[in-house]
Amino acid sequence: MKMLQTTVLAAAVAALTAGLSAAQGATATLNASLVDADAKAKKQAATVKVDVAGIKMVDPATVNEKPMAGQGHLHYQVDDGPVIATTTTKLSFHGLKPGAHHIKVMLAANDHSPLGPEKMLDVTVPTSAASR
Repeated sequence: MKMLQTTVLAAAVAALTAGLSAAQGATATLNASLVDADAKAKKQAATVKVDVAGIKMVDPATVNEKPMAGQGHLHYQVDDGPVIATTTTKLSFHGLKPGAHHIKVMLAANDHSPLGPEKMLDVTVPTSAASR
């Protein structure tokens, strides 16, 4: 009987620990990549595709921007431009000027604070794209 109680207690502690890790975003992951980077850059554009795991994507407006463990959304930012807050995991940017650009993608909590995982993508629009 004592062995059974110990096993049940150990399982409960493991479940609680796993729940706390997930609630703290410890298991949230983000991977972002450019879709057809060179072809899009020639058209003065960039398309970002994001894979997110370990977190539920939630529009912060639907929860009054109240932080909730295990929930979040994405922030996209091109260079020093405005931040786009969305649950969309594929987003295109058009009208990029020739030259180098940095696209930052990060996970954010419902109150827009950073959750940790982020990725920086680089795209270079060729000078020849300006004449199109």
